[in-house]
Amino acid sequence: MSSFNLMLKNYFNDDLLQKLSRVKVLIIGCGGLGSHIAWMLIRCGFQNLKIVDFDRVELKNLNRQGYFFTQVGLPKVLALKDILTQINPGANIAIAVEKIDGKNVEKIIMSYDVIVEAVDDETTKALIFEAAMKLNKKVVAASGVAGFGDCERIKIKRGRNFVIVGDFATSVKDKKPYAPKVTAVAAIQADEVLRMVVEDE
Repeated sequence: MSSFNLMLKNYFNDDLLQKLSRVKVLIIGCGGLGSHIAWMLIRCGFQNLKIVDFDRVELKNLNRQGYFFTQVGLPKVLALKDILTQINPGANIAIAVEKIDGKNVEKIIMSYDVIVEAVDDETTKALIFEAAMKLNKKVVAASGVAGFGDCERIKIKRGRNFVIVGDFATSVKDKKPYAPKVTAVAAIQADEVLRMVVEDE
């Protein structure tokens, strides 16, 4: 067992650590939400992640996304995988430089236990959510993460096999996104993934 996994024994019993290591989590979108969700899940003992994004790290992303100046220009999935494996070198991180659409969404999510929706585009959000529901997958999504100074408006909507986190009002089309609120929503999404897995019998 790696030193990282031995460290996690301070926080989880052996059965739960085994469970966390087996669960396959798919994170679609590696921006402000997805980049932070991924490193939170790695720190919680999740070891089988796939991260999907078609974009590259840009300088303008650094106000809220979990990347570094030296990573500007890299594909986000490669930059994020490097960060995650620095946290836990033994983690199994699969990557895909791919844009989600109606033709590939079901194929991409089919093999995963928990789907994390972390994209900006409303149409893509709906595609991911609907496909996850159709395939009876657990899904954690976001709605309303822009602006600042109103984190108290963040809500959690839970249903059968799904959770949606956000203020359900402020789109990144209407207001600019900032690190505090984006990261707050990401933290709740990661917490909900952990809750779903721990409580799932």
